[in-house]
Amino acid sequence: MIAFAAFILSACGSKNNNDASPSASGAPSPSAQASESASPSDSPSASASASPSDEPQVTVEFWHAYGEGEEKVLLEQVIPKFESVYPSIKIHATRMPTENLDQQVLTAVAGGTPPDIMRMDNTWVSNMAKQGALQEISGFPDAQAILDNSFKGTVDTNLYKGKYYGVPLDTNTRVAIYNQDLLAKAGATEAPKTIDELVDLARNIKKQGKFSGITIGGTNVWDFSAWFWTLGGQYTDPDYTKATGYLNSDASVKALDTIYGWYKEGLLAPPILGGQPGTWEGLRGDKGKAPSYMMITDGPWFFSLIGDADTKGKMLPAVMPAGPDGQSHSVIGGEDLVLFNGAKQPDAAWKFAQFMTSTEIQVLLAKQTGQIPTNKDAAQAPELKDVWYLQAYVDQLATAYTRTPSPNANKINDAIGAAFESVFRGKAKSKDALDKAASQIDGFLNE
Repeated sequence: MIAFAAFILSACGSKNNNDASPSASGAPSPSAQASESASPSDSPSASASASPSDEPQVTVEFWHAYGEGEEKVLLEQVIPKFESVYPSIKIHATRMPTENLDQQVLTAVAGGTPPDIMRMDNTWVSNMAKQGALQEISGFPDAQAILDNSFKGTVDTNLYKGKYYGVPLDTNTRVAIYNQDLLAKAGATEAPKTIDELVDLARNIKKQGKFSGITIGGTNVWDFSAWFWTLGGQYTDPDYTKATGYLNSDASVKALDTIYGWYKEGLLAPPILGGQPGTWEGLRGDKGKAPSYMMITDGPWFFSLIGDADTKGKMLPAVMPAGPDGQSHSVIGGEDLVLFNGAKQPDAAWKFAQFMTSTEIQVLLAKQTGQIPTNKDAAQAPELKDVWYLQAYVDQLATAYTRTPSPNANKINDAIGAAFESVFRGKAKSKDALDKAASQIDGFLNE
């Protein structure tokens, strides 16, 4: 079976109830010269033919925050392949610390010493674009083709004022994960297809003791969005310019009221307001206690960190059950590749971006590091079918949404999360809470 490496959880998130998604981390470590090199025939078909040997040598500065295992794959496999196709281009890869990394990047830009290209958390892109740090990509060769062959939710993470300032590199999302024993106890042999079916199962298992049928990890945007969107809620208009009329629409109010109704009925597990046990502990059983949660939502790191022995045949991953529109929706996490204003080698850096987003390299990174490809062809590659839990995530990505891409994304997410929490703590009605948040967010979107 293909080995999917465990995700390293950083400041971008963890399995706890944070409004974030997982990403790699590490301390700075300049790349060493790789000893092995692939032949040009092994290079991705999306890449151009090998550069003439008499071209002048250039060096591309690449910053990243890959984990130790991921960096090893980058240095020993990916970069040698690239340099075999482009012998006149050398990639100098620097592993950056995640603490205050966004400020380090802006300081480098202000000082005229940015890297040429960077693997960047996708929630940072719009703010970096607003600060004038990033190059808009439409003028680069095949930029639109890369975007067209990427999942839409990942593409939207690169938006700022209607233009794209990067390309998706790797992604993740959340799916429903069921404890198969408790699912059977509720009366089902397979994952429910609709929200209504899920609610019926939740009611069934509630009658049988101290069990919870639905687990939402918190009222923050990362945990709550899949449910809110699937039930018809919206945060903004499709162009991410306005919240009023969307976040506080009748459909959004109904979505929030529906979830709050589950809470009042006792169908939701304690983590919705920070209660214990946590999501993983409740699903699997904690410290000798029997499992008490029929389902949670989480990313692929749940399976890669726990391992097949404790998940395969015991836990069932499935797309979110469908809502009123017949579709299920979830939330996008991951990283993008961006080029900087002030880059010394923008053209060579773009070649590296094309290479990293090619089907071959995306499959290689998926097999070796556990990253989910943003390239739709790579995500469906036969080589990845042996990863038994992956298909649910790939299927979910087709209808997953990005969190609002805005320089004020953190403020927007905080306002939404505060509105949701105020309802669940009985401090506000759904319409009043969403009206207030929509007005606040309109201001953030127009700054």
